[in-house]
Amino acid sequence: MKKYPAPLIILHWLTVLLVALVAFMGYRLEDVEFSAENFVYFRNHALAGMLIFLVTLVRMFFKRKYKEQLPTLNYYSDLHKMTVNGVHFLIYLMLLLIPLTGFINVYQTGAFGFCFGKPFPDGAQLSEFWHETHEFFIKILFVSVAAHVGGVFAYSFKNKEKLLKRMCLFSK
Repeated sequence: MKKYPAPLIILHWLTVLLVALVAFMGYRLEDVEFSAENFVYFRNHALAGMLIFLVTLVRMFFKRKYKEQLPTLNYYSDLHKMTVNGVHFLIYLMLLLIPLTGFINVYQTGAFGFCFGKPFPDGAQLSEFWHETHEFFIKILFVSVAAHVGGVFAYSFKNKEKLLKRMCLFSK
């Protein structure tokens, strides 16, 4: 069985860990007031989100670099191939759009200057539009990840192939 190149395996699991961390941080922020006293929590959530954005760009670069070395799936049909590729596309797209919408939301408040010693802007509020867009993209990501994980297990079960081993550094 052909495995993914080590940099892609590392970046994949780093992304999983970062998404879990940022989701936990975001969940904790649900009822926190956007203020100078609490800004550090929003800033840390935003910075971790932007790290996901950067890691995703690096993953895309390495995926392109190692294109010829990537393991291939035996697709059942054109619909199966389109579904697998569509789910991967949605995951990558959401890993870019979620941090971007979160960053835009915090940026539009004018509060980023607070990180550099400027006063916290009076009346700074998060935009409901950007917050709702951010949340909508999160839901798409979670559904896409669930489809991805379900697809991995279904494919592995149907083909009696340990597909998960392709994404493990220390398995043979």
